[in-house]
Amino acid sequence: MNNLIEALNAGKRRGYEERREIDGASFLFQYAIKKQNNLYYTYFLSIDESQMEVIEDDENEEILTFPSLDEALSHLISRGAIVEKLSAIKNTLPF
Repeated sequence: MNNLIEALNAGKRRGYEERREIDGASFLFQYAIKKQNNLYYTYFLSIDESQMEVIEDDENEEILTFPSLDEALSHLISRGAIVEKLSAIKNTLPF
């Protein structure tokens, strides 16, 4: 957890993506967090991989702002994130 806090305080983003099977369908999930101006921004995306060509029509994407790290992490956890998996992000995300 200390590494995550240090990275966020240094202006770095942390996140990860994974694929999960749900009711026989493969879904892509992305989670991310960053700190900016003493606020914590979270990013969440889930999409059925069979709908990737029309991502704008079928996505479940959100960017939210929280005043504390605990609240931001609680939100990501409620969306299925595993805090220990948050690491340097290799792909491009909206923030």
